[in-house]
Amino acid sequence: METKAHAKTNASDSRDENLTCWRASTSPQCLRVETTSEIHLFPYGYFQHAKFSRLGNKDMVEIRFQDTTVIAKGTNLEPLHDALARMAVERIKVCPEKYGVIARKESMIEELEIQERKRPISSAKFDED
Repeated sequence: METKAHAKTNASDSRDENLTCWRASTSPQCLRVETTSEIHLFPYGYFQHAKFSRLGNKDMVEIRFQDTTVIAKGTNLEPLHDALARMAVERIKVCPEKYGVIARKESMIEELEIQERKRPISSAKFDED
């Protein structure tokens, strides 16, 4: 007869998971971006550039991959940018609005945008003889 040990689920662990807008790891292979309706995986092999900017009390981090730019907007996002410098960010997602008041001192991603760069359509020239 097999016996399986059940892991205890701590209510504070699930709450902390919901409060965390981004998570670092020692050597992730890709960045997982969770929007409200989609999950994207961006391999770090295609990572090109990250930019941190602040306008008033709002922060923005732009993360550029080969043909896609991920834009995270929120507060206290400089630690996220620092972790991206080490390619150590495993996941980013929008912090649920109901946790906004609790997470004010932590990094809080309020909005995620994914922009696909359009590739130029190559035109072939045909001789009409």
